[in-house]
Amino acid sequence: MKKLAIGLVAVIGLTSALTGCGNPSSEKDQTETKQVAQQETVKATDQKTFKLGDHVDFLGLIVTFEKSTYLENDKGVKDSVMKIDMKVENKSAASRGFTTIDMEIKDSKGKKLAIYPGENLGDKIKPGKSISGAGYFTVNGNAPYTITYKDQDSDKKASWKVEAK
Repeated sequence: MKKLAIGLVAVIGLTSALTGCGNPSSEKDQTETKQVAQQETVKATDQKTFKLGDHVDFLGLIVTFEKSTYLENDKGVKDSVMKIDMKVENKSAASRGFTTIDMEIKDSKGKKLAIYPGENLGDKIKPGKSISGAGYFTVNGNAPYTITYKDQDSDKKASWKVEAK
């Protein structure tokens, strides 16, 4: 019985020691991570052209174009549609609307092209929530393309230069 009690105390002590020696994230590490994330977010402006991966802030609505891919259209024409995977986060205090229908696409020669009908991303986003999905755009082979979004709530505007490889 005495050996069992000693063994039990040893197991509890060892467990406590290992838990205490774990490597939890320190407050400093978490602060540094937040600072890096904040540094990566850029305010929406029509004075700069953004690229894939840029986090663009429309007064609390953070829009990120993550990936672009060429697809064929419903008639089988290859590379005639560009799919842009995107994420939209609402870091504001109010619900915000977002839709790719509010975007405009132009080719490298300045010709305005159409939004391709499909399951384009669009929804009302509650504070602290995010949505992910895609926007589909008609393309004509004159890459790179400039996609411009004008936020409904803030009237801020930003453009991305994109091209699928």
